[in-house]
Amino acid sequence: MKQLLVHFKNYRLSSFFGPFFKLIEALLELTIPMFVAVIIDEAIPSGEVSNVIRYIAMMFGIGLTGFLFSITAQYHSARAAIGVTRSIGNDLFKHIIHLPKAERDDITPASLVTRMTSDLFQIQSAINIFFRLFLRSPFIVLGSMIMAMQIDLRMTSYFLVMILLLTVVVVGSLYITTPVHAQIRRELDRLVTLTREQIQGIRVIRAFRQEDREKQEFKEQNESLTFNQIKVGKLSNFTNPLTYVIVNIVLLLIIWQGGHFVNEGTLQQGQLVALVNYLLAILVELVKIAMFVMQINRGLTSANRVVDVLNRPLEDTEFNNPEPAQDTASIVFEDVAFTYPDAAEASLEDVSFAIQTGDFVGITGSTGSGKSTLLSLLTKTYDPTSGKLYFDTGVFDVTTRQNLRNQISVVPQSATLFKGTIRSNLMQGNPRASEAELWAALDAAQASEFVKSKKGQLDAEVESFGRNFSGGQRQRLTIARALVKPAKVLILDAATSALDYVTESNFLKTLHENYQDMTIVMVSERTNSIRQADKIVVLEQGKQIGVGSHEELLEQNEVYREIHASQQVLEVN
Repeated sequence: MKQLLVHFKNYRLSSFFGPFFKLIEALLELTIPMFVAVIIDEAIPSGEVSNVIRYIAMMFGIGLTGFLFSITAQYHSARAAIGVTRSIGNDLFKHIIHLPKAERDDITPASLVTRMTSDLFQIQSAINIFFRLFLRSPFIVLGSMIMAMQIDLRMTSYFLVMILLLTVVVVGSLYITTPVHAQIRRELDRLVTLTREQIQGIRVIRAFRQEDREKQEFKEQNESLTFNQIKVGKLSNFTNPLTYVIVNIVLLLIIWQGGHFVNEGTLQQGQLVALVNYLLAILVELVKIAMFVMQINRGLTSANRVVDVLNRPLEDTEFNNPEPAQDTASIVFEDVAFTYPDAAEASLEDVSFAIQTGDFVGITGSTGSGKSTLLSLLTKTYDPTSGKLYFDTGVFDVTTRQNLRNQISVVPQSATLFKGTIRSNLMQGNPRASEAELWAALDAAQASEFVKSKKGQLDAEVESFGRNFSGGQRQRLTIARALVKPAKVLILDAATSALDYVTESNFLKTLHENYQDMTIVMVSERTNSIRQADKIVVLEQGKQIGVGSHEELLEQNEVYREIHASQQVLEVN
């Protein structure tokens, strides 16, 4: 939790003024019952209306002053809470951005979203209520107790018993509800995950007519979350009536006992009224303390979830670059194997091949053969579990992962665009790209024609995830974005899957003619897409079963020959 405290540094004054002004307000509030006692016992019996008006005016002045202090305290408390939470949120987002992919997968994207939103809101609410009540409420309780002792020491035992009983109620409620609050956060994570999956997969759900099954699954998860929320709500709400029962019993005892003292002449009526007022003040503050403790509990639960993310190790910027047995290429895979965290089996085994500068390398294989995993190793998203992956230091700057990635441009399997404009999306890889460079990349990606037809052309609006573009258009824009980036290696991960054969053929032709100095690594299940490659790597169930040109593999590799033959039949049909 210490790493969260540093965020209060820029809000030290507000963190001080919030509780301080609340404390002054509480001090002024404690004097009100004494004024009431004086009015009842002295001013009214004296028969002088001026005295009554004077005391009432003083009470009004104290109340107004307390109100001003309260407003000031609320302002500083809210300012500190919002500012600190914003600072925590900024650090959390930066940390998430630099987490290794394995860590992000372990936490899950849905849980990260919940921690960035709901958990930060709980932390903000907890900080706000903490500054407002952590001094005021205990001070009112203790001050009321002291003031009551000043009035009549004999009544103190009732106050002590009441405070002890109410403390037991609050602590017991906290003990019972704490694990339920933690369960609610986990249930919320699962509900967000389920909702995210259903929204992203809505087309598949409709295509297979699984709406009823998804609605039932959502209903069950939502009912589970609702059950726990109702459960904690009932437990929390039980605190208030129990508190009022205890206080009202003590109130009856004080009035009963105080009545005897008034009749005996050892206690005045105004003093009895003041005692009742102090008792009610204690009641109000203890109820606030109960709410305070519950909110702090929720805030601490959320803070622990945020700290869990902040404690995750960042991606190591430095990495080993072990030299292979024969240093003859710019990129060398030597007996590379990789196993995903917590996976039972390796996703890649015994992968060995070399890539020369300017090569066009194709990677193919059936679904699930490890093609995308191989690219993840190439971009240093993951490190090999065993074996060597070498980058020629004469070609690449490998001092850090970031420096290496700056030299690699990637077109991901899933075409992803960001809200903004076509221009802002293309310039993500190269913020200094000129207009001519943008259009050249669009021409190469076969995207310039439909971009010119858009209103605003390069400044045409792009909605979140590129929803206002077709699948093929999104894919061509992501290709253009990768080409705008000045890189030494271009990775195409099934980047032409949404393109028709003519568009794909024109794109590959442009790539060969205009980007000869760039090393190209292309993953494709279409053998015709990679038949012009200098080298094709064939994968099957995570193992490399062949390396060679298209013609060599047709002659020597049965799996590749079968894949190619089946695709030729499909194309003819």
